[in-house]
Amino acid sequence: MKKICIVTWFDSYNYGTQLQSAALFNYLKQQGLDVYMLGQLRIHKMLLMHPQLLITKIAVKLNEKNRKVFFHPVSYDISEERKKHIAEYVRDNFKVLKIRTHDDWKKVVEDQFIFISGSDIIWQPAMGRPGRMFLDFAAYDGLIRISYASSTGAKTLPKKYYAHYRRVLSGFKAISTREQNSADFFSELLGRPVTKVIDPTLLHDCDFWEKFSAKAQVNGLSGKPFILCYFVMEDSRYWDYVQLIHLNYGDYEIVVLPMHHSDEQQGYSTVTNGTAYEFIRLIRDSEFVVTDSFHASVFSFLFDKEFYVLPRSRKDEDEKFNDLVQKYGLSSHIIQDETTFERILDTDYSAGKAILQEDRKKAYRFLKEAIGIDS
Repeated sequence: MKKICIVTWFDSYNYGTQLQSAALFNYLKQQGLDVYMLGQLRIHKMLLMHPQLLITKIAVKLNEKNRKVFFHPVSYDISEERKKHIAEYVRDNFKVLKIRTHDDWKKVVEDQFIFISGSDIIWQPAMGRPGRMFLDFAAYDGLIRISYASSTGAKTLPKKYYAHYRRVLSGFKAISTREQNSADFFSELLGRPVTKVIDPTLLHDCDFWEKFSAKAQVNGLSGKPFILCYFVMEDSRYWDYVQLIHLNYGDYEIVVLPMHHSDEQQGYSTVTNGTAYEFIRLIRDSEFVVTDSFHASVFSFLFDKEFYVLPRSRKDEDEKFNDLVQKYGLSSHIIQDETTFERILDTDYSAGKAILQEDRKKAYRFLKEAIGIDS
């Protein structure tokens, strides 16, 4: 049985991060593969044997402040209870590979692990010089390296890193990205085809996600129809828009999945201890969704839910929304005028889902060919 190790974030408090990693992990398990997520990677001997890895590790460490500013614009201290729930979610859904010694690594090489850099914005330039998320550590022992829907989350990348990108990616067996602009950029940079594929969460249909979220525990809601609000970024104008909606639909409960302290709005219900299970269940059960989140939009689409997307002030990640809404006919769900609210009651997404089915076939084919799975 082939052994696969996915390298991406998987134990974050961000719901989309939890879900994209679980989606790819589960798809590969369904193909009869022995799948792991990479946890600890601490091989001091490897750093000494390959100074390039040590230099990169130091450079990434020095760039940590920029990384935190991009990924965590506001600190949000989640409760100990939620940390416990997330830990349980990780134990439920993943096998974690920990490489702590050189002997551990020798075993990985002996077993001929295939490494896959997963999705999410793991190739964001705020990370600094390309390193672990680009599988640089696996470049020296002849192990197969693949990327699936890896994302830069940016329209441009710093030229000072171009040579490093070429160095770490040139030995990949197959490369795919989540956004078309990244596929175009890396195709030109590397002089080889780079494929655009769907986000891992779209590899599965709503029946899969329905079963996946069976462990959801949503307590404390009134039982009335509710509007779900989930915002990745912190922006006061989001709440002005929610208030506008609430004025028109006061009979509905407003339920918030908070990502920032300011999201815990007075008069609204908050779900503070959720995992990806609750995220899916709340989208499924809501009257409609108001969000700035790509993944909240994805699951609204999958579950045929009414949803409204507030554009982010920071435009770095517009491309992933463009790919989603334009490809699947969802452009009307992007709010253009935030001074008024008019419901879009047509949630017949069948035309978009027919296109998605073809995109799934393309993604399945990419993974099977890259890994070497017989169809």
